[in-house]
Amino acid sequence: MKNRFNIREVFSKIKTSGFKKIKRLKQAIASKVRFLKSLNEKKSSEKNIFMPFFRLKDVSIGIKLNVIVSIVLVVSLSVVILYSFGIVRNILVEQAKDGTLQVSKQTNSNMRMLLESMDQEATALSRNEQIADIISRLNSTDDATLQSRYSSQLRTMLTNYVDEKSNYFYTILAVSNNYLYSISGQQIISHQINIKEVDSIKSFVESTKYSKWYDPYVQDVLIHQDTTGLGGKVITLAKKVYSRTKLKSPGQLFFYINYENLGRIFNDLHLPYDGVMYVVGNDYNIVMNPSKKEHMSLAINDVSQEEKERNFYIDEEIFKKIKSEPSGAFTTKLYGKDVLITFSTIDKVNVTDLGWTFVTVTEVDKITESVNRVSAQVIIIGLICLALGILLSQLINKDITKNIKKLVKTMEKVGSGNLSIEFKVEERKDEIGKLSNSFAKMISNLNGLIMSVKHASDVTIDASSNVSAKIQETYASIQQTNAILDVIKEKSFQQGKIVKEGERQVALTKDEVNQAKDTMKDVDAILSKSKEISEDNRMSVSLLHEMSQNIRTAMNEIGAESKELIATSKEITKFTRQIKEISEQTKLIALNSAIESARLGAQGKTFHLLSEETRNLASKTKDLSGSIDQIIQNLIEKINNTNKVVLKLDKVAENTENSVKDVTESLDKNIEFLNEITSNVSRIKQVFTHIDDFVNQIVSTIEYISASAEANIQDISDVSKAMNEQIKCQESLLEQTTNLLNLSQELKKKAEEIS
Repeated sequence: MKNRFNIREVFSKIKTSGFKKIKRLKQAIASKVRFLKSLNEKKSSEKNIFMPFFRLKDVSIGIKLNVIVSIVLVVSLSVVILYSFGIVRNILVEQAKDGTLQVSKQTNSNMRMLLESMDQEATALSRNEQIADIISRLNSTDDATLQSRYSSQLRTMLTNYVDEKSNYFYTILAVSNNYLYSISGQQIISHQINIKEVDSIKSFVESTKYSKWYDPYVQDVLIHQDTTGLGGKVITLAKKVYSRTKLKSPGQLFFYINYENLGRIFNDLHLPYDGVMYVVGNDYNIVMNPSKKEHMSLAINDVSQEEKERNFYIDEEIFKKIKSEPSGAFTTKLYGKDVLITFSTIDKVNVTDLGWTFVTVTEVDKITESVNRVSAQVIIIGLICLALGILLSQLINKDITKNIKKLVKTMEKVGSGNLSIEFKVEERKDEIGKLSNSFAKMISNLNGLIMSVKHASDVTIDASSNVSAKIQETYASIQQTNAILDVIKEKSFQQGKIVKEGERQVALTKDEVNQAKDTMKDVDAILSKSKEISEDNRMSVSLLHEMSQNIRTAMNEIGAESKELIATSKEITKFTRQIKEISEQTKLIALNSAIESARLGAQGKTFHLLSEETRNLASKTKDLSGSIDQIIQNLIEKINNTNKVVLKLDKVAENTENSVKDVTESLDKNIEFLNEITSNVSRIKQVFTHIDDFVNQIVSTIEYISASAEANIQDISDVSKAMNEQIKCQESLLEQTTNLLNLSQELKKKAEEIS
């Protein structure tokens, strides 16, 4: 180990002597040469200015600042304007949504109240007893004269009712179940029409509904002398007629609604932002459109595309959406335009299904029209502010670029090699002033650097001569050291082979010791398990001994109880004998009673029955006592048999108890033997532990020797390689020293030229 450290120390001394100073000097000279070369390259590149393509660093600072300021202003103003007006636009749309939805709901409420009033009036008329009676008579008679008279009475009543409720109904048509009809007012139905084939009437007569609203449709009964507009499109409410005394309806009433009265609800309707409102039925049909009355009763799909777009009729997708909710509002695309849609549905009128939906459609552009005008004005103001910002930035650019241009001209003179110029620094506290002060200091430092380069060149020339002589001496000493290292390396290899052989033998010994230790562990585990089993067996045998004693005690108790049971059975036998004697005496008494009853004749009949029952009872008692006596004899016999079995079990228990004692003694001896074996195994384990520790010490020693040998070999190899590298380094250093001498001479010439 001492030899190894001495070799390293020698190598480190050889390696470090004199070379660090030379490397530092070489690096300093190289850095100064690179600086001078960069000045020359910059000077030559300025003579051949060529820009193959536009680059950002070639653009004037003033232009870059103007562009940056313009971009920042444009982007910030655009973001602020778009964001602000987006918020305002959304607020206006939400306000319009709330306002329009309230108008829609209010119109819906007004329409619902009017329809409910109509439905109540129609229901009251359909429950009129007089009308129900007249229609019932129409159904029950075939006489044409009576039918005409009943129809005339019915027409009069209906006409009077229509006159009173003209604001609700234009006319009322009554139809009996046998399709005899009567209509109010002066209207009549065309004789060419078979009323049984009229769909609007036939469908309701055959249905089980009590009441039904018909969406607008072209009236199909051809009512003549129509002065109320019924010749065109109508809205109808149908009601079954009922009386208080009959559950079956005798006929129907068809109420033709006053459409003008319904339309008045839309007269005072003013939707904001020129929105439109119309009513859509369950079948995607137009119920009402105040601005297009001719579209009433048409399906939206039957309207031309031009009319759809002009009246903003919703498409089927939007229709499905609004039918899924009772009311609401949302924005969507309709015919390529952003629109606001609100809706409110009347599902039922009282208990009758209706399904009308009030729909409003408003263009979003009209809602946000004022915002768009304001946004255009804001954009113009923003452009004016942008122009003012650019003007101010241009004034600042002039102040900055004027001083930078002056600084650039001075740098160009320095780059051409003129370091003797006088650079006057303007008194400024901004970044330009700091840059000017730094540039003045740089010129001063460059002059000092050139002087130091001249001095370093002289020192380098002298040092290069001395280094060349030292290198020759070092080369010879390195070759002698290499020869010594080869001898040490050979001896280290031989030592390593011997150590490896010893290491292999020790490893085999260690494996055998480990196997013996594992075997002793298994033996120890087996002994421990045997002791546990023996202890368990001894405990089980103790329990068995205790159980045998308990069995003997129980047998003795059973024997004693059996003797008592036999004694009790004998007592019971005595009682049964007495019962037999009593039954014999009872029979004699019953016989005497029978004789006495026979002697008394009719007066002793009752006594005779009593004696018969007494004799039967005595006979049954005798039989029962005989059965009890037999059962007791059997019981005594079984108890005697049980006693015999108990005596046998007592002997078996006694034998078992003796056997248990023998087994317990055997187990105690086995446990003592196992304890002796366990103590001996513990001593053997301690011996193996000492052997294992000794083997481990041997292994550690051999490993240390092996590691030391390998380390010596590795160190010798490293030193040998280092010596070879040092030889190469010496050769390279000699060459570099020569180059350094030449370079120092050139550097001295360049410094003289610059100064």
